[in-house]
Amino acid sequence: MTALSNDLYFTFLSLRFEFGNHLKRKRILVVVAFAIIIPVLLMYVFPVHIPDDDIGKLIAEMNAPIQRAINSLDFSCFLMIYLTALLFASGSISDEFEKKTGLLLYPTPQRRVSIFAGKYLAALAAVLLVVSMIYIVVTAQVIGLYGMGSIPVALGKSYLAAAFYSCSVVSIIYFFSSIFKKALVSAFTGLFLLFLVLPGLQILMDTLELDKENWFLLSSHVNLITAVLNESRVYPEGLFHSTVQASFGTGLAVMIAYAIIFFVAGTWIANRKDMI
Repeated sequence: MTALSNDLYFTFLSLRFEFGNHLKRKRILVVVAFAIIIPVLLMYVFPVHIPDDDIGKLIAEMNAPIQRAINSLDFSCFLMIYLTALLFASGSISDEFEKKTGLLLYPTPQRRVSIFAGKYLAALAAVLLVVSMIYIVVTAQVIGLYGMGSIPVALGKSYLAAAFYSCSVVSIIYFFSSIFKKALVSAFTGLFLLFLVLPGLQILMDTLELDKENWFLLSSHVNLITAVLNESRVYPEGLFHSTVQASFGTGLAVMIAYAIIFFVAGTWIANRKDMI
């Protein structure tokens, strides 16, 4: 086999081994259970509100499936993305250096890059599994309450945005895992960037009236997951309404860029670090 095919094969082995470890530790089962329970609870905590006035009632009933999906996704999706990414990605590289388990790899023909890539893919697979389960539960809710034909078409776009945002979040935490030798430090640093640094830059640019130039910030596209659903609302003919259009293509492109850049940078740093 060529060097590339060897690396792909060993990456797959690393992915299968790492994902198998996650299954043995029951951590995936726990987060999947949360991914099922939380959207179900939110269905009762945040029911779809139907106004008393005729027009408001008509609009609410027309958009009830969309509002049901938004109510369930707005909290559960973001919570589970961050929680699962922290659980599986924060120690993906740092644990190898902290516990010195990477020293066992030196006698093998497998390159460190393929091992790190496999660990990243295992963490990403866990997050995507959780995100997929959330959307399956939400889709089941919509079907159960409003029928098969009521599934919003925009739910597919929302899932795509959630999947790519998951990739970027995992890459960011994976990047810090390659820098620090403590998984806890990697987790807190990743959260600091996601919750404080990027949103802070966005607020600063908005204050300076540079809001149109902040498209490159990941935090500018976080709301894309539910924004595409909001934009798909329908209204009675002739009723004036306005919506804020989310740039779906730009948002996905930025998420992909963050995912690739932080993954490549994290793998490069981890590959050059000394295990001792």
